Amino acid sequence: MKNSAKNNETFVLLNGLSVHVDIQIADGIALQPADTSHLDFNTAISACSQPDDIAVVAAFIPRVSSQFRITAVSPREASILAWNSSWDALLLSAIFQTEIGFNLQSDSSACDLSEDSSLRAIHRQMSGFNDAQPYKLTSNDTDWLSKHYIIARGLMEEDSFQTAVHCLSTHHWHPHPRIKLAMIWAGIEGLFGASSEIRFRISLYMARFLFPDDEAERRSVFERVKKL
Repeated sequence: MKNSAKNNETFVLLNGLSVHVDIQIADGIALQPADTSHLDFNTAISACSQPDDIAVVAAFIPRVSSQFRITAVSPREASILAWNSSWDALLLSAIFQTEIGFNLQSDSSACDLSEDSSLRAIHRQMSGFNDAQPYKLTSNDTDWLSKHYIIARGLMEEDSFQTAVHCLSTHHWHPHPRIKLAMIWAGIEGLFGASSEIRFRISLYMARFLFPDDEAERRSVFERVKKL
């Protein structure tokens, strides 16, 4: 995975999530609407910084539905923010149960992309390459992000929460259902810190977490989780 910035501003182009307003999610990082419908194939390809990026650009430019606008005091700081913004993409994927691809970086906004732009692939694993429609943030989603995202972002400093987010947001990448399911359970087990009597403890912890004040629902969830 490669991120770089030549200026104090850079853009990470996203697919899988659609927004209708700018949302400041961190210092120097804004989640914004993005539109690449004005680009034809030849223009997009001519903006590629490296020939090896052509396949990624061709695949993802038509799928771009939002972007991170990253601003900093220097190109170096912008590059660091762009690199770390991948965690924001993963966290947003987990929160909204969608698969956000973050495969392209540009020196200009999506709506301003032209043959004079510098467009490059961040990585070439094709994560987020699917036919699913992007998740469209509602007004309630936007309000929630404005009020609470900074708290969720802060929790990413905790290894157990970071692991759970990573498992939830990347399990789509595996082609085998058993591996997907194993990743989901690994995230849950890590989140609750169970290392022994896992079946009993995970069932108990999840039931208590989800329904701390409803004994009947706690019992029901406890039994259902044990069967899983």
